Amino acid sequence: MTQSNPMTDAFETWSKSFTQFTGAAIPGFSVDSMMKTGQANIAALTEANRIAIEGLQAVAKRQQEMAAAAISDFQETAKTIGAGKGTEMFSKPVEMAREAFEKSVANMKELAELAGKSQTEAWGVIGRRFQDSLSEVQATAKPAAKK
Repeated sequence: MTQSNPMTDAFETWSKSFTQFTGAAIPGFSVDSMMKTGQANIAALTEANRIAIEGLQAVAKRQQEMAAAAISDFQETAKTIGAGKGTEMFSKPVEMAREAFEKSVANMKELAELAGKSQTEAWGVIGRRFQDSLSEVQATAKPAAKK
């Protein structure tokens, strides 16, 4: 027993009704091509979402690694300051604070680049699908325009 697609059936019914009403088929209208286009659009959105989620996971993992490193650095700093004597007790924390600030800025830049890369890839998938959709519409419209 063959199962039919309810969306295809609905479009075919609508197309037949239109043909009966106007006496002509809809130029350039193909249920199969509409279904293929819809499937390709869904596939592109699925791929873009996969890329975006993987990017978010990579950012979260890297943030976790950075947080663990920052805690370790803080513990090491506390030990170093506690062991210092004389002027070293005052100059060492300033140097460590400068290094921590520079590391934080580098970490933020890395996270921004990581997030930006996944966004660019995801939007690339959507952009390519959009271009393909335009080409499909143009290909469908050309035969209708020649008639």
